[in-house]
Amino acid sequence: MSDEANIIARRKSWVTAVNDGDWERYGQLLTEDVVWIPPGLDAIYGRTAVQQWLKPFFHEYEYDFVPSKSRLRVAGNWAVENGLFTSSLRRRESGRRSSHAGRYLVLWRLDGDGTWYIERYVDLT
Repeated sequence: MSDEANIIARRKSWVTAVNDGDWERYGQLLTEDVVWIPPGLDAIYGRTAVQQWLKPFFHEYEYDFVPSKSRLRVAGNWAVENGLFTSSLRRRESGRRSSHAGRYLVLWRLDGDGTWYIERYVDLT
């Protein structure tokens, strides 16, 4: 399988983990030293910190994340992906709904085990 096909498969795993609210599986897609930059907040450094940030969010909300129009460029052990996304959230307790849309940037890194991991994520909203 090509690098591009592998990354697309990993992206599908990422989207599935988000939409399932599975912060542990989500963490398995990240490098240990990931940098996560959510909109309007300070950067989050490290896999464990990102998981701990996501855990209460996924417990509070059902999330439907849909990336689209993504562009991917692979260069050796690195790849850059950017695209658009839409998301809808439903607060589990009240059922209240909201939505969010924007642009994202992901820096993928090929690890020594031959697996692509998210090294950086930036919500460009």
